Amino acid sequence: MEHVFDSRTTAFGEEILAVTEGKGVGMVLNSLTGAGFIEASLLCLGEGGCFVEIGTSDIWSAEDMEAARPDVAYHVLAANDLVRDEPSRVGTVLNTVMQRVEAGELEPLPYSSWPLSEAGTALAHLRSGRHIGKVVLTLPPLAAGGLRKDATYLVTGGLGGIGRLAAGWLADCGARWIVLNGRRKPDLETEAAIADLQGRGVDVRVELADVTDAEALDGMLERIEAAMPPLAGLMHCVGVMADALLANQDWERFERVLEPKVLGAWHLHKATVDRDLDFFVLFSSMAGVLGNAGLANYAAANAFLDQLARHRRSMGLAGQSIAWGAWSGVGEAEERRSRISEQLAEVGLGWIIPQRGLRALGRLVRQDVGNGIVLPVDWPQFVSRLSIKQHLLDELVDSKVAAVRRATAVGLGERLQLASAGERSELLAGFLQGEVQQVLRLSSPPDVTAGFFDLGMDSLMAVELRNRLNRAIGGEHKVSNTEVFDYPDIESLAGHLAKALGGLETAEIERQRPIRSAVREDAIAIVGMACRFPGAQD
Repeated sequence: MEHVFDSRTTAFGEEILAVTEGKGVGMVLNSLTGAGFIEASLLCLGEGGCFVEIGTSDIWSAEDMEAARPDVAYHVLAANDLVRDEPSRVGTVLNTVMQRVEAGELEPLPYSSWPLSEAGTALAHLRSGRHIGKVVLTLPPLAAGGLRKDATYLVTGGLGGIGRLAAGWLADCGARWIVLNGRRKPDLETEAAIADLQGRGVDVRVELADVTDAEALDGMLERIEAAMPPLAGLMHCVGVMADALLANQDWERFERVLEPKVLGAWHLHKATVDRDLDFFVLFSSMAGVLGNAGLANYAAANAFLDQLARHRRSMGLAGQSIAWGAWSGVGEAEERRSRISEQLAEVGLGWIIPQRGLRALGRLVRQDVGNGIVLPVDWPQFVSRLSIKQHLLDELVDSKVAAVRRATAVGLGERLQLASAGERSELLAGFLQGEVQQVLRLSSPPDVTAGFFDLGMDSLMAVELRNRLNRAIGGEHKVSNTEVFDYPDIESLAGHLAKALGGLETAEIERQRPIRSAVREDAIAIVGMACRFPGAQD
């Protein structure tokens, strides 16, 4: 076996030897693969040391290690086999380690935590090499089941219509201790909702406190903590509207709108920053994302909530904002229904039916989406009514147009078979430009002679490109990872694929055409249903 000792690995080994005054380390726990890494570790390992391999690919055999370092005790730990064959042994070791961590004998390695919904961002962060220690993906609290029955859940604005809906959803998810917060005593409708919750076995507590007052909020949390189980989650549902065109807005209107949302949310954040909450959900508004004439103050307040959710997540805390459209039957929008209903319909917006809104709430909380929008909308109609082009919406609208085009267009594999040899290579080159641009997130299609890896492609992106090609081309030929590496630019890969695909039989295309046609018809129907205006019926 040929061993690689390049200048990089040699320098690394010499640095470790210098730190240990030439003695080297006593044990190496290795999971690195690739040329030079194992050799570098051996340079660090002192005489008679122990080398434990926990990797699964490109590892050395006992004979390889014997030839390179006969003084070393070499062990290959097949962790996957151990977990499968001796789970009780693994559990015992893990419990021992956790006990030593709790006792302060061991300190956890540094890590950064990412919600599972942000796995793509976490992987991009990992590829960038900016992380220290491990990158950990965490499951949403509700992924494994309902809410905890031995915990308390707080709803601010809980005495209003949307707050009552949120409390009902919490009870549906298994909550048995709920605090409804507001500034005024419950009205008859709220009293009835509380009685219904209590009839379902929920212990409901009403707390009158102004969340814009930090002292009042702290006092409320102290009372909750003294009389109820620990707080495990909260929903901030307060909101006030004071609409006026920007020229007619004044600071008093801004204060009236900003205080309950901005100050209330900030005080909740500061008061619970040291608590282990399963969720911290801020009820925001589409006005903060898309804007709304006459609601500059309301848009600013909700934009703050969206950023606060991001801020909390950057701190490793629970944090979500959900930008809602107008709710039907509840909330301030419903109180203005006669005035705004026609305006909403004119721009392609609908009303959120409570049952649908609660389903969307459950989905977003369970997936732990940081910033979500729930909005019944006819996008083409909405965009056509905009006085100023909003590039934020381009991708949404274009994606629907692209979906229809993909559904109605002849498949790439079929077009390749119907094309001549010269046309086939040109067709593939154009297609590859678009796919590489998508994979690498480039602002424009790359030059056909530019190297994939010069453009920033890594091994994970190469796999993504291969998968995209196989989905698009179909048929018998399957593009391999090797082909992407062997033909590392668009021009050479297109030429190679054009030759590889040239031998497929036209009869196979004819056999698949009826199936593909049926699929296209179904796809058009699904896209059409998705683009329909939701209306007012569930």
